[in-house]
Amino acid sequence: MNEKTKLFVRTKFEEYYRHARISIPKDFWMREWGFVFLDHYFPEKLVMRRHKSFATEKELANYLRENAPAHAYHSAAIYKYPAADMANKGWLGADLIFDLDADHIVSETELEQYSYEDLLVLVKKETEKLIDFMLDDFGFHEKDMELVFSGSRGYHIHIGTEEVRGLGSRERREIVDYVMATGLDMNGFIDTQEEHSGKRRGSGDLRLVPEGWGKRLLDGLIDLLHEIAEMEEEKAIEKLKQIAELKDKNARNIIKIAKDKTVMERIEKGQIPRFGKQIWEGITKAVTKTVRVKSADRVDEPVTSDIKRLIRLPNSLHGKSSLEVKPLSIETFKAFNPLDDAVVFGDSPVEITVSRNSAIKLKGETYKVEQGEVVSVPEHVAVYFMCRGVAEI
Repeated sequence: MNEKTKLFVRTKFEEYYRHARISIPKDFWMREWGFVFLDHYFPEKLVMRRHKSFATEKELANYLRENAPAHAYHSAAIYKYPAADMANKGWLGADLIFDLDADHIVSETELEQYSYEDLLVLVKKETEKLIDFMLDDFGFHEKDMELVFSGSRGYHIHIGTEEVRGLGSRERREIVDYVMATGLDMNGFIDTQEEHSGKRRGSGDLRLVPEGWGKRLLDGLIDLLHEIAEMEEEKAIEKLKQIAELKDKNARNIIKIAKDKTVMERIEKGQIPRFGKQIWEGITKAVTKTVRVKSADRVDEPVTSDIKRLIRLPNSLHGKSSLEVKPLSIETFKAFNPLDDAVVFGDSPVEITVSRNSAIKLKGETYKVEQGEVVSVPEHVAVYFMCRGVAEI
């Protein structure tokens, strides 16, 4: 990004912050703040100015207007002395924060196979799963959760209840392990209550615990069996061999179960056939892989478990995309399209010189540019390409 382009982007960011309504986090005066500026270091080197604090909302708002940062962050933690160095801040607690990003879901080698739009769809599906875990398995209420589009390729979930603020890194890692099914013994979700009471199951079926991972395993198993039943036998065998590493004989037995309406009715009521250890482990492995929150690196565990981490400020701008770090509710999340709803700049034409091939769909229109060409595009497209390092003014 040359100096002329940087000046243009900074001017646009200044215009935004002059009028933006920023979502101030609870207990903001007890939080550490950090910023990356559109300075002479940017974007080759991102220099974080941190260990700042603000006593009033007006002081914070003025700081944003005067500096128009490329990136703005606040701590997940609250401190007695937020502006002190790390050793002397006096940690008092921290919100529970999850950070899901496309590069946690798709491996680095696979990223180039996906468009930006495709990645946003993938990460939204995984975020929906994580929301379900928080509501259904951990019992949080929608009002306890703050959902935020990151401004780039993911979503953040903030939970700031008093119950979670005192959790240490170990407890937070255990939550991540649960939603990722890391180290979980799925046999532990088999309901043994009837056996303990001395009652017989009659058919020899097992039952899954009707909540948490037990319910997820059952729902996933039913979906898998319905899918298998509708496939041609050879394709079904191949799928089962791929996902569960089953032998042909075992795969055919599962297909037979999937096509047996009587057995499927029992399964849908929670009565699971005794598949045998190898088959059951294969099935649970396959179902877990589908149902769990996917991540190439465990739902960015460092963000969740790090009790002193900084997270993006809602309603700020993301300096690598120009998109808004958009706060959402569970309801608005369902219809939210980042490439429409997080675009903040206007439509005035801006002439740009393209430095590398790129394409993007913003506000319903697709724009493709090629290296070396000079084109006129709407302002919001121009600022996006500039922040992405695709074009100069």
